[in-house]
Amino acid sequence: MGEPFVIAEDNALKTFLQGMTVKDDKNQNRQVKVWFGYPDVEIRDQSFPFVTIDLIDIVPGNDRQTYGYMRDTDYRGTIAPVAGYEYTYLTPVAYDLVYQVTSYSRHPRHDRALIFQLMNKFPSKYGYLIVPNQLGTENSSRSMFLDGFVKRDAVDSETGNRRLLRNVLSIRVLSEMTPQQAETATKLVDEVRINNTTSYIPSEYRPV
Repeated sequence: MGEPFVIAEDNALKTFLQGMTVKDDKNQNRQVKVWFGYPDVEIRDQSFPFVTIDLIDIVPGNDRQTYGYMRDTDYRGTIAPVAGYEYTYLTPVAYDLVYQVTSYSRHPRHDRALIFQLMNKFPSKYGYLIVPNQLGTENSSRSMFLDGFVKRDAVDSETGNRRLLRNVLSIRVLSEMTPQQAETATKLVDEVRINNTTSYIPSEYRPV
């Protein structure tokens, strides 16, 4: 089983961001960790550099909303289907999920390397995110846009006034919420029988 709406997009975005690395004189392959929200130093090892993901808004996608029905005959979109039935669903409800993706680093070289990698992952056009459906039977490509980039460098007083290099990206994922319950479940025709009787046929009719 997969995950429902929003959680599926969260996990897909985290998976999409994982695998980034930076290098320096001490380590030529330093892994960049990805967290949901800013990591709590009491719970996690806050090792730099790292990236955080925050869902900051959900906006109805009224400009692309349609109305109609979808039919599921291969049971790839129905939870606990019964064989021999066709399930009908209302068209999914369109939503834009707005995320804030933030990179944190101490080293200027790491900061620039992360900018390069993030800008490649989130181009201003042609971006997309692969999101599995709740059943885990199919994947869909969700359009994804970079709506903004802001530099938020600061001085971290909690660690002796060390520099904290931050990049904040606003990411918009065009998604949709699929109805959990089918509108109708229609029994399919199992067998078609053709009357092949050739006796007691009225005189005006002749068998073909």
